[in-house]
Amino acid sequence: MTGKMAKKTYIAISVIFFNVFVLILLINLVFSGLIDLREYVRKKELNPEASHSFKPDNPELRKVYPGMSQPEISRVIRENLSITQVYEPYVQFKERPFRGTFMNADPRGFRSIDGQEKWPIDRDCFNIFVFGGSTAFGAAIADNETIAGYLKQLLRETSDKKVAVYNFGRCSYMSTQERVLLEQLIMSGNIPNLAIFIDGLNDFAHHNGVPAFTKDLTKFMNEGEKPAYKKLIEALPVTKFFLGSSASKSEKQEADSSKIVSDAISRYKTNKKLIEAISREFNIKTLFVWQPTSSYKYDQNYNIFKKFDYGGFLPYLKPGYESMAKECAAGTFGDNFLWLGAMQESLKEPLYVDAIHYSARMSKLIAEYIAVDLSAKKIIQ
Repeated sequence: MTGKMAKKTYIAISVIFFNVFVLILLINLVFSGLIDLREYVRKKELNPEASHSFKPDNPELRKVYPGMSQPEISRVIRENLSITQVYEPYVQFKERPFRGTFMNADPRGFRSIDGQEKWPIDRDCFNIFVFGGSTAFGAAIADNETIAGYLKQLLRETSDKKVAVYNFGRCSYMSTQERVLLEQLIMSGNIPNLAIFIDGLNDFAHHNGVPAFTKDLTKFMNEGEKPAYKKLIEALPVTKFFLGSSASKSEKQEADSSKIVSDAISRYKTNKKLIEAISREFNIKTLFVWQPTSSYKYDQNYNIFKKFDYGGFLPYLKPGYESMAKECAAGTFGDNFLWLGAMQESLKEPLYVDAIHYSARMSKLIAEYIAVDLSAKKIIQ
């Protein structure tokens, strides 16, 4: 082959490869746009009044943020959206450290209440660890307006003891993760005098007993075994467009509601027993609180998010609470259990900052119930 022929062949092959590359790029740009369009259409079809949360400038939110200006409401909501999560061994994730005007996530794993929490704990204090999900963490409310924040204020007013309260509420946590977190804290030498567990919502939201982000972590581990070319192919928009839609359809499976609810309650009972056994060994007092939720025993005329599709997004929540109410009436859970599932039944006021998370007013009411229960049981005086 002469030099001219080799040059022509090289140019021809280069042009072909370049055109193929441009074609692949254009195809993926088109499918990337289709993915965005599909998501846009999906969101447009949703009733804005049925959303999980409102935009910060929605005047309805002023009902659950009394005394706050519109810029303050916007700021606390923006801060809440800014708090993401980071990996943590054993429990899988925790809130990423964050400092804001209203919301602060301490790098040591708890939400700050007044910025004065000592760590390791001060053994001269009566140390209380509060565990739970995002409702205990206090989504979109200020540090001192969380259940733990109000509880600290109430106990310091009514008790002669030097009380320290730590808010270990974490987004999406259920009873299994809370048990493991308590174990990890004990292993670190930080042993509380009292551990309070606020549960209910997430044990039915994650009804299969698998923590949030498990699918993502599983995918990450599985992809370690895949060749690089397969990872590249799966990352292409054209692949995501077709596989994404089929995957979402395959996940929608009908299941036996009664068995799912029964399994979730059984898992909660087992976690409670395990926590009690561990706590006895380390001389930790315990209180298990079954939290209220906006879709059960709450006058929906006062729920500004009543159009949210609770049945679609949380299908086992209502039947789960109905079963738990029967269990509680039968005295299944013992003296260290506080049923608050129906505490809002007679309350005629807005109590939620979004479809599931408590307002400051609601957090205070829950804290008051807990404080009264602790006093009645002489756990702390």
